[in-house]
Amino acid sequence: MKITRYRVEVDQDKCIGYEECGLCIKACEENILIPDPKTKKVKVNKEREIYCDGIGSCLDVCPVDAIKIIKEEVEVDEHHSHSGHKCPGSMAMTLKRDRKSDEDDNVEMGSELTNWPIQLHLLNPMAPYFKNAELVISADCVPFAYANFHKKFLKGKVLAIGCPKLDDTSEYAEKIRAIVKLNNIKKVDVVIMSVPCCHGLYALVKKALDGLDCEIKRHIISIDGKAL
Repeated sequence: MKITRYRVEVDQDKCIGYEECGLCIKACEENILIPDPKTKKVKVNKEREIYCDGIGSCLDVCPVDAIKIIKEEVEVDEHHSHSGHKCPGSMAMTLKRDRKSDEDDNVEMGSELTNWPIQLHLLNPMAPYFKNAELVISADCVPFAYANFHKKFLKGKVLAIGCPKLDDTSEYAEKIRAIVKLNNIKKVDVVIMSVPCCHGLYALVKKALDGLDCEIKRHIISIDGKAL
């Protein structure tokens, strides 16, 4: 199947070198742009290029326009290897949680979030935490309206969020299908608000997963915070 990836190019003739500049290296949280000791310029780390999210922080800081990000549609199979990485921003991370008692009001309720990032635009279908997981696709507003979201819907699962009304959803169906198909995901919970516009997210997921061996379950939350 085809998924969207981004390829990074550095024009070596334009690049003024990381010793004199190096702003793109600092801006790239994914560590795709790295120093080349031989040329004293910036080069692309091909092993990490797969993690480019296409946002283009490196483009904004390059003073000589030496960097290009090229969007590509590539063919991948269901047995594509998964590899992990760490980053404080949009890089894929598996989060380990310390379980604490929620009975004491002085103890903060523990988060059940196990993956980062969570926004659909930023998710990499080949992030390691998706493999054989149960997936929750939630409308943005749900965790704010429903106080028990973490315990009832998120515990032991991975999360993706989006808004069918405000987001550009043109690539959401392709992204969701890739996540499920490439990772042998057999169950998807779609959690939406009771407002009319939110039902578009469930319709989008159903269409995206049409024909796949995957159970889809819809959950609806009222605006006063009740599970309907």
